[in-house]
Amino acid sequence: MTSLLRKRAAPSLWHTLVGLAFASAGIAKLAPMEAEAALFKSWGWTRNDMQIMGATELLGAALLVTRSTQKLGALLLSGTSVCLLTAELKHKNDMLVTPRAGLLAAAMTGFIGGR
Repeated sequence: MTSLLRKRAAPSLWHTLVGLAFASAGIAKLAPMEAEAALFKSWGWTRNDMQIMGATELLGAALLVTRSTQKLGALLLSGTSVCLLTAELKHKNDMLVTPRAGLLAAAMTGFIGGR
């Protein structure tokens, strides 16, 4: 019975990979990496804005990989991705649009199969 409960609570490999992708993106914003800082500055966003987005990505990633909070994590990551995707489109950061759209689609898979 215990192994059955663990299996139900364990995240899928897919959501673990998506969570790792978002966690690394969040850490890059929290650190902050020079490229991320320059990008946010070019948008007119503050360092605090960047850190809020990074913290949201990191929290969303943690929630995504736990089945009981998977949908909440998907919601946070989807919202963050829409916000960043909108900024990338507005500021014509075309090279970032496709990867961000892919992350958004991956985050939205968290609405499937969560409790």
